Amino acid sequence: MPMYGDRRTSLTIMLLVALLVLGGVAYWKFLRKPELGPYGAIAMSDSSLTYGGAWGYPDPIAAYKHSISECNKADGSNDCVVKVTLKDNCGALAISVEHNASFLVQGRDQVTATAMEQCQASGASDCSIHENICSSNS
Repeated sequence: MPMYGDRRTSLTIMLLVALLVLGGVAYWKFLRKPELGPYGAIAMSDSSLTYGGAWGYPDPIAAYKHSISECNKADGSNDCVVKVTLKDNCGALAISVEHNASFLVQGRDQVTATAMEQCQASGASDCSIHENICSSNS
């Protein structure tokens, strides 16, 4: 006489193991947040003062390309260039439309305040921070 109870138990265990494996794969591929890399960049168009930022990239070229892409997407004229590259560092961009000027600062401390100070020192009354990013470990 066949043992149907043992067969069902084995199939149930195999099904549970398969579900656990699938759940682990789904977590690893879709739900787990990847670790941030140490690279970032800020690109800008001098003609339109549009900008694009990238942070948390594993290599500098990826951060460079992403910042250019974000800037060109916002600008539409494709004249964006990387103005600041970051590695385990922060960067801030202050802009004065009144003076058609930008002020980029990079460092570990008070980059936003320093960018604003530089902008205001130019005599502009409309200074504002448009980008403030830190690559990882900053």
